[in-house]
Amino acid sequence: MTKAGPKLSPVISILNMKGGVGKTTISAHVFRHLYIRLGKSTLLVDIDPQFNLTQTIIPQVLYEKHKQARRTIQAVMEPAPTASIFTVTTGLGPPPDVDEVSVGLRHITSDKSINLSVIPGDFGLVKYSLITDQAVLTPVRDRFLKFISETRAKRDLICIDCNPSSSFLTLCALMASTHILVPVRPDRYSILGLDLLEQFINELPNLVPKPKLIVLLNGVPTRGYDPTVENSLRAHPRFGPVTLSTVLHTTKLLEASPGYTGFATDKKQQWRITPRISAVVDELGTHLGLS
Repeated sequence: MTKAGPKLSPVISILNMKGGVGKTTISAHVFRHLYIRLGKSTLLVDIDPQFNLTQTIIPQVLYEKHKQARRTIQAVMEPAPTASIFTVTTGLGPPPDVDEVSVGLRHITSDKSINLSVIPGDFGLVKYSLITDQAVLTPVRDRFLKFISETRAKRDLICIDCNPSSSFLTLCALMASTHILVPVRPDRYSILGLDLLEQFINELPNLVPKPKLIVLLNGVPTRGYDPTVENSLRAHPRFGPVTLSTVLHTTKLLEASPGYTGFATDKKQQWRITPRISAVVDELGTHLGLS
């Protein structure tokens, strides 16, 4: 009998084809809370060239130090020195180990192996949108996929924060993912983004097996709320069953602030939002097989 290998961790990408739906909010604040509430070692991967996730949780001065030390997503895609902005390094070689490029953010005092870390984003990723020859990009994609595959045995959960487009980087994330978490706001335009994402995933012939969708309503008003769009979503034959029952309400505690870098659940008034984020985490844990 063949001995089974180690159980590989789930990989969840945060993605919606429409911008402004709260991807960074979910990636930073929900998964920071998941690591501590469920006791799971969690890696955040910022693959968005705008690297909003990184800017939300890492001060600029510290980020520059990490970038100089080659501790960003760019080092995962290509080794140093990288080629020009219009070309890709030849002979990429194997990807780095996760501990060589990730930045530790938190750890549980009683067990430091249960930690939260991030691979910071890098504006340099924009180069991949300037290269039109997809064959040139294939080694970069394969290197990224190998990195994620190897890291799945070293972390309990990998969370990839994506850019809102059908780009090369989006494809990399989708091919690496077991699940897709789709934040949607309660408006019809967000639902259209959900439809577009499902169509995009279904029409990718080399995406087998397809990642499982999970939908989270975000930015729901606490006053004067019209539930028409939410009701339509929950009644949808495909999206309804995969929509979390818990919603995240509109609150300034989850908004990015120029005067604060870090996690919402570390703020002084975190008690106002923590119970609802906990409920989201519990549902996600079930979907991902973590609880």
